[in-house]
Amino acid sequence: MTILARTLKLPFAALAFASVVSMMPGIFVFKFAASLVDIYDAGSEATLTMLLNAVTNGTGAFMIVMAMTFGLIVPKMLIEGVIYKGT
Repeated sequence: MTILARTLKLPFAALAFASVVSMMPGIFVFKFAASLVDIYDAGSEATLTMLLNAVTNGTGAFMIVMAMTFGLIVPKMLIEGVIYKGT
């Protein structure tokens, strides 16, 4: 993306964002939110399975967001540091 953005003279963030939107961890976020609502509704009757579902979905969403962040930022920094250092 860095090379393409620089060649086309487009903002990196705008171009890269379009490529990762379809990978957004939306289903995990919605399941996480639903699990939290279930736990809240259950109150003191909440089970360990309900908590495990919330933690699993929250962790999955977090890991996907972190992978997307590192997948965009690290290559951009490396490419700009190596290829476009003198420009």
